[in-house]
Amino acid sequence: MILIFDKNNTRKMAKRATQKPFRYFATSLMYTEYMFRRPLHPQPFYVPEDISLPRSSIMDLENVYHTPGQNAAIRFFEPYSEEDLQAMQEILRGKQVRKWMDDARITPSDYRDWAGAENNESFLFAVLDARATETTQQKHVRGFVYIYSEREEKFRVKRMEKLGFLEPVQGKRYALEISFAMRPLPDGMQSGSGLMSSAIRQCCLQVQTLLEFPQQPEVEIFAFVDQENFPAQRTLESAGFVKKGLMKYDWDSEDETCLYILDWAMLHQKIRQKLLEVIEKDSP
Repeated sequence: MILIFDKNNTRKMAKRATQKPFRYFATSLMYTEYMFRRPLHPQPFYVPEDISLPRSSIMDLENVYHTPGQNAAIRFFEPYSEEDLQAMQEILRGKQVRKWMDDARITPSDYRDWAGAENNESFLFAVLDARATETTQQKHVRGFVYIYSEREEKFRVKRMEKLGFLEPVQGKRYALEISFAMRPLPDGMQSGSGLMSSAIRQCCLQVQTLLEFPQQPEVEIFAFVDQENFPAQRTLESAGFVKKGLMKYDWDSEDETCLYILDWAMLHQKIRQKLLEVIEKDSP
């Protein structure tokens, strides 16, 4: 359950986040940078008024979102949190991560720029385990999901359309790419047991909501995965992505990689199925 990064795009990971001024918490003349909080939407999907959803204990943590029935919970990484910086460094030092990345190091300054970007082109989520019962375990960051856009995405979308992987649309289209990685366990191994696919579903819903509910066909979230990276491919398929074919990441890339595009109907079906199971279990 590892990393989705494609070898062709790993070096630009932290630097591609477009910077914006951070929001600060002011007390008289003192600014406390670590009070940065990027909000999550409390309910990024429709639920009929007569249905009451159960609330898991992990929701007692500050600024954490969890969809009932999902193994993972998510929040945004905090740019001035030493714990979050350490978690990211451990993730990037993991054996499986380094297998798919040329340079997995990140400085505190790069991390702050990456996690501190607050715009519609950069969403860096921390993955938590919603099944944990103790507060310390609930707060433990298990991985990250990064959904982002960069200038080159519009050219990739045009090549996807030319190859028949995407239908052309009239008007604005949000083209976003996704990457993810798990944090190694103490023995150096990486394990997810459905955690990452669950997190990806919820992150995609949050991004679609934070983009102020554009029509879903206009929000394309896609991934490029090396052909031999089978764990990442299985994770994407479990999350609701569909393999479209092979395509070069950039026009001058040496190798073709697997292109996955999110199927919104499949994602909603997977979310709805788990929700119904939880509601039926909770019914008297």
